Amino acid sequence: MIQTRPYEFMVKYTPQREWIERRGILLWLAFFFIELGAGMFFVSSFFNNLWGLFIGWLICAVLGGGTHLLYLGHPLRFWRIFISSGWKTSWISRGLYFVAFFLVLGVVHMGLLLWATPATPLLIIADIFAFLVIIYGGFAMNYVNGIPLWNTALLPILYVVCGIWGGAELMLASALATGATGLGIAVEEWIRILLLGFIILLAVYLISVRYGSLAGGVSVREIAWGRWAPLLWIAVVALGIALPLGVVILSFSAGLAATPVALLYVAILCGLLGDLAMRYLILRCGYYHPIVPSHVYSY
Repeated sequence: MIQTRPYEFMVKYTPQREWIERRGILLWLAFFFIELGAGMFFVSSFFNNLWGLFIGWLICAVLGGGTHLLYLGHPLRFWRIFISSGWKTSWISRGLYFVAFFLVLGVVHMGLLLWATPATPLLIIADIFAFLVIIYGGFAMNYVNGIPLWNTALLPILYVVCGIWGGAELMLASALATGATGLGIAVEEWIRILLLGFIILLAVYLISVRYGSLAGGVSVREIAWGRWAPLLWIAVVALGIALPLGVVILSFSAGLAATPVALLYVAILCGLLGDLAMRYLILRCGYYHPIVPSHVYSY
């Protein structure tokens, strides 16, 4: 582990702590649940599934929004964001706008779907804001120029794939729980494509960061070979990628109906945990460039 005493940031690669230690843990969870819920709503809207829409909306509003407000430090004052001009410079402020518009439009659409005739333009706008909710966490991190692990255009794309993939997994779990086999088969096609996209994007992302800068190389080495390597290889690669991929191959060859339901649930849970672990690594291993480099960090 890299030591960071006073003034060492001037000559050593130092990790960011604001968004992952103490209250920063809440932001890690907030990004995950907000994007997961919006992703489930987004996927469910293509199948006009009210139950999936509601669960996704609830996850985003309660788990995601709740942890996000707690992170702000003064939850009862969050409304001031909407009357300030912070959205012009802060992606956190913009994100709260996106979440607020998404939640309002989402609940109106669900109300129309349940008691009246839904309006397609309203659903399209709600889906647009759901997509913005999914992607804004990646842009909030990408905006930090001093951390090469974050300051890459691939990060928002990776987060979009993760958010929609996680939402599709929850949608599959909902279909399995309600016995909607036809819906489950359709959603699984999404999962296959998104899982493959996640594997390719994660590899390209880490490789590009590794060779993009010295600080990026420090971050990737810390993730892959350093203190946090077990979390990558066990939680992300083995449980979050290899196990779901094996189940996807099994269900593709044998059919979803022939795949044990318990195995599908395990694959869904492992995929979500892998996503959560990957996000933790990206936040935990974001290193700043030293002001006056004196050496190259190596193991």
